[in-house]
Amino acid sequence: PQSCGLAGGEYFPFTFGPELPGDQRPDDALSVCFDQPPLGEAIDIVGAPEVEVRLSSDRPQANVAIRLCDVHPDGASELISYGVLNLTHRDSHEHPQALVPGETVSARVILDQCAYRVPAGHRLRIAVSNAYWPMIWPSPEPVRLDLSAATLRLPLRPLATGDKASFQPPEGATPWATETVRAANSERHVDRDEKTGIVTLSITDDFGAVRDLAHGLANGSINRETWSIHPDDPLSASGKTHWTQTLSRNGWSVRTETFAEMRSDAQSFTVSARIEAYEGENLVFERDFEETIPRDLL
Repeated sequence: PQSCGLAGGEYFPFTFGPELPGDQRPDDALSVCFDQPPLGEAIDIVGAPEVEVRLSSDRPQANVAIRLCDVHPDGASELISYGVLNLTHRDSHEHPQALVPGETVSARVILDQCAYRVPAGHRLRIAVSNAYWPMIWPSPEPVRLDLSAATLRLPLRPLATGDKASFQPPEGATPWATETVRAANSERHVDRDEKTGIVTLSITDDFGAVRDLAHGLANGSINRETWSIHPDDPLSASGKTHWTQTLSRNGWSVRTETFAEMRSDAQSFTVSARIEAYEGENLVFERDFEETIPRDLL
């Protein structure tokens, strides 16, 4: 399903908590999973795992997402690392080549660098999917991948028994003297419209507002994101952002409101954006943007 990936967390998390990956079982249920037997002893994974795959696609463009998970004895699935690949880039990112439907090809998927200890009694899981929303944009058509072989290469090192490196205490400037005007808060919600089937991920990152105690200038920001898709329709994908930035001091205030949206059809991406600038509550500047970009095997 195109909605696979919603348990993956943020690509670049600003905060801990809801922006980090959660239990992977919802995404595992939408993927093909391969589990190893429980480990007899703990292992340390340090580096970039790799997975070599042999597979075929029924479409000329396809993506593959591979996750390495730690499956706890109670069944909880914890993300260790993941990697994604546009299979038209299997041989070169500079010169992508369309897939021949039905033809088996080889590809190497490099997962993110990691340092992770898998305890004894836990199992390693490889989960494979052809979607990872909203981490990557979906293919222009629904895709079927047939996986015929796969090899996992783990960067293992001898089990660590303590800290292998030590560092001197960091040097730093005197901390910034501020007072909190609005506390920071992060929220993340997944909703399914039972009438239309659309699945929407809503993210609000309120970075709060603080006032500089030296000169009184207060600044704050809020970022809002919505990512919507129908599990059966890759062309229904939509990503929207709305970002507010504020500055104020002694009754004077300015703010900017920026909006952006990305959609696609089978041939192109369409990116639209708008910026509004305010002094107090008076709109002093506004501008709209829109650009269409060929997909070019994306």
